[in-house]
Amino acid sequence: MYNREEENSSIPTVTVVMGVYNSTASLHKAVVSIITQTYSDWEMIICDDASTDNSYEIACQIAQKDKRIKVLRNEENMGCNIVLNRCIEMARGKYIAIMDSDDVSLPTRLEKEVDILDKNPQYAIVGTSSIHFNKNGDFMTMHYKERPQPTDFVHGITHAHPTCMIRRDAIMGIGLYNQDKHMHRVEDYYMMACLYAQGYRGYNLQETLFRYRDDEASFANRKWKNRCNEIYTFWHAFRKLRLPFWHYIMLLRPLMVGMLPKPLYSFLHRRPWK
Repeated sequence: MYNREEENSSIPTVTVVMGVYNSTASLHKAVVSIITQTYSDWEMIICDDASTDNSYEIACQIAQKDKRIKVLRNEENMGCNIVLNRCIEMARGKYIAIMDSDDVSLPTRLEKEVDILDKNPQYAIVGTSSIHFNKNGDFMTMHYKERPQPTDFVHGITHAHPTCMIRRDAIMGIGLYNQDKHMHRVEDYYMMACLYAQGYRGYNLQETLFRYRDDEASFANRKWKNRCNEIYTFWHAFRKLRLPFWHYIMLLRPLMVGMLPKPLYSFLHRRPWK
């Protein structure tokens, strides 16, 4: 449904990018949370990653009612990093806002993130605090350090990825998301590490502007393969950031987390430790 003839229309400030895969139950609400933002100077590019349900049809129906929304579709499932890269390559906005298909942006998210980037050229990325919820309701709020530094990557990701808005020039300058298959599910961490390694810095709004779905599907990703991907990705990120060697002991963390019994992992995971 992407119409190249519309590229000559006025260029929006923000491009919202969304990858979709089998998101029938949540997609409409996620997209509506962008449509109802207080900030309206945006376009949205949705890429369906070969869903086997009717996610693509739902996205097309929504796009028919709002010309700011464009829909792409992959013929085969390619993965989140490739999907986001495809969307960003199509983007016209100077800022890229990430949006997941099962989450919800609160009404002033885009407005407040644009304000930070407009007024602070030293920041290339801005994120927000987020409410975590599942089928039983909200269970915690996650906060991130206001002004992260490179050494903060030792402790985990520095910005909640689906809450982020990024300068398009900055993410294009680092070559977008890495497509190494060994970085699957942690390509967002590596992307941010690359930004910081290039001298860019970010900011986290301490205001809660996002609702993040954190349910049983999270446990399905507790696979040893993904833990190994984390170690691989963290190693390369630490090297790129030129972190002191003593920080490398933290590479053991994914292994330790992977060995936790599910009840203990669930308890720790649902504590607002940041």
